[in-house]
Amino acid sequence: MRHRMPSVVNPEKRPLRLETIAGASQRKKQSQRVWHRLLASVCSFVLFIIVISIPNIEEDQNAVSTSEGVVGPPSFVTVVLPSVVNPEKRPLRLETISKTWGKASHAVYVVHNANEYPEGAPIEDGHTTFPQVCLVPETIKFDDGVPRLEYVIRAIHNTIDPDFAFFVNDHTFVLPNHLHQFLKLLDCSKDLYVGHALKGEKETAFNSGASGYVLSRTTMSRLIKEWDKPGSKCQSANVSKWLQGNPGLLTAKCFQEVMGIQLIDTRDKEDSSHKFHAYGLVRTITGNVDQWYLNKHQQLDSIFGIDERYHHMPQKGALCCSKDTISFHYVEAAENIAFWNILQKVKQQPDSISDEQIKETMRQDWPQRPEIGAYAHPLPASQSPVWNDMIKVIRRISS
Repeated sequence: MRHRMPSVVNPEKRPLRLETIAGASQRKKQSQRVWHRLLASVCSFVLFIIVISIPNIEEDQNAVSTSEGVVGPPSFVTVVLPSVVNPEKRPLRLETISKTWGKASHAVYVVHNANEYPEGAPIEDGHTTFPQVCLVPETIKFDDGVPRLEYVIRAIHNTIDPDFAFFVNDHTFVLPNHLHQFLKLLDCSKDLYVGHALKGEKETAFNSGASGYVLSRTTMSRLIKEWDKPGSKCQSANVSKWLQGNPGLLTAKCFQEVMGIQLIDTRDKEDSSHKFHAYGLVRTITGNVDQWYLNKHQQLDSIFGIDERYHHMPQKGALCCSKDTISFHYVEAAENIAFWNILQKVKQQPDSISDEQIKETMRQDWPQRPEIGAYAHPLPASQSPVWNDMIKVIRRISS
């Protein structure tokens, strides 16, 4: 401790000086206390802001959040049925889907053997992470399309019970955020059967299984009850053998002729471009698709009304695809990765990435034959004018 020695100068004024020093010391202490209180108040406020900014852990565990921005209601799953094309490569496609769109699309893999995707939790376990697996019984074989679809719809409805189920196969490529935004506009309490509508001259209209179709909870519930009715025309045992081998047509016929559920025109209202595509990116843009597919659009005027501009036919070029495009098809594993990566890259830097950079990235990463499969087409040649439309579509659907 430091001691103050008495001053020899003007000693009679020492008591006054000591009083002054004491007062100054007291004022200093009071000032320090004020500043301490103010600092404590500021720290408390900052701590309060930090605390309220931390997300509720319990709520966060119940929310579905991904890099694609798929968060919150409605609840939905994407049911990935086995593709009949190139079945030996299915495990690779499932693995690739899990690394791209599978998680955000809440994929449920329909498998005949658990080894097709051993990492997936069974839907019966009640997990909230995806992909999951729905293992069909051994009594249902790979070619038993109708019994398999019935089993899967029952299983999905009775376990996960989502608002909506989007049915695709493992050659389908899904844009999760667009799917989620599309479903947010729909009402699961109403009947719903939507996708890319097709209709032959003498057949029931149906939605393409390749590009995928959506069923609501209400529709799945009603369909199950219809299956349980003895003698119902929705049961496979009560229809022709040809329909027994075509699950998509059988359910479409049931929806329309028994349950009174009609198809909906899902094209973009702004420019009549499609959202669900039954071919891959290249063939959809070039319009180089199979004639049977085009033929099945010619009868759509009869159910949706006359389309004087396009007659419901798919358009090629940049007009092919809605900005809200949900799916493509005939996408093998390597193309799935390349497609996903370029969309994410453009989405993350839409203003800074140039058209030339998009083109070069795609040319560098996109697979060639035989990796793209027999039903997909390779990218156009470097100088092809198709690239102008290709880049426009990539920018459009990546938003």
